[in-house]
Amino acid sequence: LSALLPAYITTVAATPPIWSATRADACQLCGRDWIPLTYHHLIPRSQHDKVRRRGWHAEWELNKVAWLCGACHRCVHRVASNEELAREWHTLERLRERDDVRAFVGWIGGVRWKKR
Repeated sequence: LSALLPAYITTVAATPPIWSATRADACQLCGRDWIPLTYHHLIPRSQHDKVRRRGWHAEWELNKVAWLCGACHRCVHRVASNEELAREWHTLERLRERDDVRAFVGWIGGVRWKKR
């Protein structure tokens, strides 16, 4: 236990990543600005250990985030597994290249209802 405690305390007491200060004014996929945004890890946190072991990305990239509306966030997680997101779809540019994401974003970006 004494070997694990310092690592645990360091992790818990760490300052938030600089990416948390990058909050956008609108969804970074569809551009809607009246919808509440969610914090999407471009490399899912559940895959960080695997990414480190396999060397898929640099350490500094692990906490990159995108600010997405709920609909776009669900779409991203529906089109690819967490491992696929970590390995292949780890940037906004790459996500925008996917035909299914592009089609969804085109549709949802045209939906203009607002919260009552």
